[in-house]
Amino acid sequence: MNVRRYPDTGHDFTDVFLSCPGKLLPVIATASRKSPWLPRAENQAAAPLRLFVLPFAGGGVAQFQAFCRAAPDWLDVQPVQLPGRENRMFEPPVGNLAELVEILQSEVAPHLDRPYALLGYSMGSRVSLELVHALAAAGRPLPLQLIVAAHAAPALPSRIPRIESLDSETFWDLIAGYEGTPEEVLCNDELKMLVEPTLRADFSIARQAVTRTSAPLDLPILAIAGRHDTYAGPGDMQPWKNETSGSFHLQIVDGGHFFLHSHPHAFSSCVFEALKPLSERHGLGN
Repeated sequence: MNVRRYPDTGHDFTDVFLSCPGKLLPVIATASRKSPWLPRAENQAAAPLRLFVLPFAGGGVAQFQAFCRAAPDWLDVQPVQLPGRENRMFEPPVGNLAELVEILQSEVAPHLDRPYALLGYSMGSRVSLELVHALAAAGRPLPLQLIVAAHAAPALPSRIPRIESLDSETFWDLIAGYEGTPEEVLCNDELKMLVEPTLRADFSIARQAVTRTSAPLDLPILAIAGRHDTYAGPGDMQPWKNETSGSFHLQIVDGGHFFLHSHPHAFSSCVFEALKPLSERHGLGN
């Protein structure tokens, strides 16, 4: 892996490879921080409302750079960096949902000092739901809203195949059929070997079932679906309404599974427009 210094920035950049449709992205190899899980936490905006963002399988904070830049000044966006990707590439990924949620709860707890919301994209939607339940069970402050995107409702049978017993070749044949992994990865055996453990862990998390005895959440849920998403279309996301006793709204945007990238303005507008009334209602927005 090549590390080189760019004189115009003074940062070390490591060529780490991401599941961003159609291209590879260079990622800053940042200096160590108090929490590698929240790499932007030490640069928190003075915004009165915070938004934690949980990524899709294989994704990291770099995938949400444009989203962060587009955020209004009343919103502090905090993408979560999971191990096994970008500047945490050489840390072992977490493949157990309960374990991941337990870690996340302890990592976000010090940052619940202001009203906040949670946004999960694809696999991140599944994780964000369990995180809210864990926060509720621990008696911690709950988000003003949960936003889930591009992930079928948990009550539906998982369409994600079991990958535990698949050999590497069969696993990558499966991945090649999914939207989102760049050709540069699919055609490079070294890159595939590098990212395979993380993708396996993330796919395992996305399909893990949870037996729940607690009541549905009592908070608003916004579900955002891609009109042409073959993995989590509008019909697959409508049953998210059963996860809350509060209000539910399904928003449909153009695009497939990765409308985050193909229609970024439509996606960010859905999120920001949903949060703005909440901020005003709680006396946060201008």
